[in-house]
Amino acid sequence: MAAPDLATSSAASTRRENLPLGALLGYGAGNFAYALLGLVVAVNLQFFYTDYVGLSAGLVSWSLLIARLFDAVTDPVMGYLSDRTNTRIGRRRPYFLFSAPFLGVCFYYLFTPPLYADPQQHQYALLGYMLAFYVLTYFIWTIGAVPYFSLGAELTDDYQERVKVIAIREGWALAGLLLATILPAYLIYTYGGREGYSFMGLILGAGTTLFLIGSAVTSRERPEFQGRDPMNPYAGWLATLRNVHFRPLLLAFVCSAIAGAVPAVLVIYVAVYIIGTPAWWTEISPGWLPTWSFYLLVYFACGVVSLPVWNRVAGTYGKRTTWGMAIALATVTSAACFWLSPGSVGYFTILLVFGGISFGNYLSLPPSMVADLIDYDEVLTGRRREGSYFAIWAFATKFGNALTGFVALQVLENVGYVPGQEQSETVKLWMLWMYSWFPTIFYLLSGFALYRFRFTREDLAEAQRRVGRAE
Repeated sequence: MAAPDLATSSAASTRRENLPLGALLGYGAGNFAYALLGLVVAVNLQFFYTDYVGLSAGLVSWSLLIARLFDAVTDPVMGYLSDRTNTRIGRRRPYFLFSAPFLGVCFYYLFTPPLYADPQQHQYALLGYMLAFYVLTYFIWTIGAVPYFSLGAELTDDYQERVKVIAIREGWALAGLLLATILPAYLIYTYGGREGYSFMGLILGAGTTLFLIGSAVTSRERPEFQGRDPMNPYAGWLATLRNVHFRPLLLAFVCSAIAGAVPAVLVIYVAVYIIGTPAWWTEISPGWLPTWSFYLLVYFACGVVSLPVWNRVAGTYGKRTTWGMAIALATVTSAACFWLSPGSVGYFTILLVFGGISFGNYLSLPPSMVADLIDYDEVLTGRRREGSYFAIWAFATKFGNALTGFVALQVLENVGYVPGQEQSETVKLWMLWMYSWFPTIFYLLSGFALYRFRFTREDLAEAQRRVGRAE
């Protein structure tokens, strides 16, 4: 283990493994809720406000930037509060239990903006509305999500079972993502764009509340992790970044997150304005299934199917090597998107199959690697700081996502994007470049950063031996 000398922790601790399936499913169900909201916010929100509400792409980009930066800044604070909370029902569960109904209400209002006959005359009123509910939605999201994802790192001590915990959690997420691709498309078709999105906000907001409450009720925490002396938050964040194994892992994840951020923002724009809807698609597909919804279904369905495969591969080759395989696959598929053209539905579908397989790995492997490093941190500090680790993890990725999403929409605004009309060749070229080569560059950077990560299964076993949770 390439690290400074470690002092055995004196905190009382017992090993936990072989979790019952019911406990895994109950915890994972919470991510079904976050995925329902997360996909619509990441993929649909900007298109909804530009093409249905009438807010300019430039102003939407400012709303995305401000809201996501605010969200990123609050993550470390929430992680610190979660780590030092001590209640009868645990450190984590109170937060995602009590934030659930408020998150559902805010999500509904985010997709129910005021209707103006001439949106061009009310741009700043629409910007203020979007920004207010976007910031509020993200703030309440942070209150519940940081403790929720932190809880996943402490459920089990087994190296491979941690992959299983995260895989089941992300399997729930992918199921939520599949529903979130179908439901908006169906409701838009049935009720029209604005009313369909508003009705969707009501349904998904209510579903989010129920699933988060159910997850909080069925999840169980480890009482021995509570009540340890808290670390000053600023000192704690510095200590986290001084973890020699965490730094390259964080950099690899941030680069991968940035690589995926711009395609998430632009996928509907690419589907509508570059590939288009061929006549044969209209003839063979149901009216409520637009091409963009089909693309998302393919992508996330392949992610679901790939989860158990990646789990087995990681058990054979290790987590770092397995994630490296997925990064290589994502790099190739991203670069190949540059050759998308009008009518290339089949070509794009093939690329999304491989991209979805890579995405399944991205969801399950990196968080389980962070969980391993938290045990190493416990040896160094004597504390359990899941919240601090996942808050910094979230902060870094959200900060990168905020900037890239902002830049993507600013580029569209400045090269002449006009909602609802045929786009110029310049706009299309910029869309393709941002959708393909930009992610390719950052996937390559992610691979270089991951190469420097050296924490192994044997290192984890040594760390757990020092804190009294060895096999």
